[in-house]
Amino acid sequence: MSAALSGLALLGSAGLWVCLWATRRHFRGAPAGPCALPMTLIRPVRGRDDAMPAAFESLAQSDPGKTLQVLIALESDADPAWPAAVAFRDAHPDRDIEVVLTGPPRGRMGKIHNMIEALPLAKRDFVLFSDADVRVTRALLADAERAFRGGADAVYGMPVHDAAPGLGGWWLVVAFNHAYALPAALTARLGFLRSYAGAFWGIRRDALSRLGGLEPFSHAIAEDLSLGLAGAAAGLRQELLRAPCRLSETGTEAPRVFAHLAKWGAVIFWTWPALWLLAPLASPVLQALAAAAWAAARGDSLALPLSALAAAGASRVLVGFLQDRFFGVRAAAWKYPSLAVADLGALVLVPLGLRPTALWRGTRYRLRLGGRAEVV
Repeated sequence: MSAALSGLALLGSAGLWVCLWATRRHFRGAPAGPCALPMTLIRPVRGRDDAMPAAFESLAQSDPGKTLQVLIALESDADPAWPAAVAFRDAHPDRDIEVVLTGPPRGRMGKIHNMIEALPLAKRDFVLFSDADVRVTRALLADAERAFRGGADAVYGMPVHDAAPGLGGWWLVVAFNHAYALPAALTARLGFLRSYAGAFWGIRRDALSRLGGLEPFSHAIAEDLSLGLAGAAAGLRQELLRAPCRLSETGTEAPRVFAHLAKWGAVIFWTWPALWLLAPLASPVLQALAAAAWAAARGDSLALPLSALAAAGASRVLVGFLQDRFFGVRAAAWKYPSLAVADLGALVLVPLGLRPTALWRGTRYRLRLGGRAEVV
């Protein structure tokens, strides 16, 4: 058993380098020219964060041809984001920008409620959705055009988190860049585990109709993951864009980020339990540790398990460092050795993911299998 686990760990270490190869290959192919395809972008907003004005302004900078209809959707003008949204609209009177007041969510999840209420105002056949903290780029829009013109039913961007201060900021970088994003290009290339990240995605109106529109997902705790899974089940052609989606979350205090990660764990478990339970088993570091523990318990030689552990830890560190540098994420080099033990530390989140409730933007929800959320 120890030899088998060591072999899996060595194979997994090689897999990390294959993931890096797939990432570098996939994300070198994004077009650079401005987008010419008329599309609608819906930005659901709740609350104000530090990067919001710059994120709004990126919508104009990324669209020099002014082909993009922008709908900023928030529940009321009492929202702290209202002044920033109105200021952005008024600063660009020559663009098709509208601030949409969606009213109370009436039991829906707040984000998708804003999306649902804004969707009837979309004038285009291609609709994009983008989180408030995302800086949209020309490459993202141009690549969405390329994918849609090539026959894609839905597109999604891979989120890459910029370097952020403090321990909590580093945890966000690890969660986005070295957990979610690490295998994204490879799995997309192999044709499985394709699912939207809510930061930036888009869909053809007729393809969305095949899913019944957005309303069936109005109680989904993770509407992006649920939509992606439903799209795959319906046979939609879903394509990972060749340009990354750059973001930077506000609030990097360690306790706040830990609570955020624990919430994500619960969201993933109740939406897609197999992924949450099996993900730790795919870590070469954890496989090597298990091999070493087994060998020690039986009194066998530790040479092979420790060699596998060294290979897994070194690969995790080097692949993470090289991937971030490829995307221009300039986190301090001394932080990267922590990636060697990041998978072990993440095990703390596994039991927390089993909790049947989650607190989301001040509202507590009870979670059901399938990802359905009900207000407590």
